[in-house]
Amino acid sequence: MPSVQRAHQEYSRKDVVIMSISLDGGDGSVVKKYLAQHNFTIPTAHDNGMRYARKIGARGVPMTFIIDRKQNIIYSAIGPLDYDHVEFKKIMANLLIDNK
Repeated sequence: MPSVQRAHQEYSRKDVVIMSISLDGGDGSVVKKYLAQHNFTIPTAHDNGMRYARKIGARGVPMTFIIDRKQNIIYSAIGPLDYDHVEFKKIMANLLIDNK
C-alpha cells in the first residue's frame, strides 16, 4: 500500500486517478479504519457485492488495472505490484504520452 499511496500522490498531479477497490464483505469500516491508521489518502471504493470486480474481470486480490480515458483496460496484473518499480513507471509514462 505505501507504493500505491506514492503513486496516487505522484500521478494525481498529472490528472491520473490511482484508486483502490475494497472487496471486503462488510460495510467498509475495516478498510476505512486501516487507511486512516496508515494515513493513506488513496480514493477507495467499496464493492462488497463484487459487481464491479466481476465486470472488469478481477480474478485475484490484489489485482491492478490500468484503464485509459476511453475506459479500455490496457494493463492488468494479479498479485502485489510495486508502483515504484521502473516497469510500472514506464507503463505510466507511455500511457501519459499516448493520451495527450
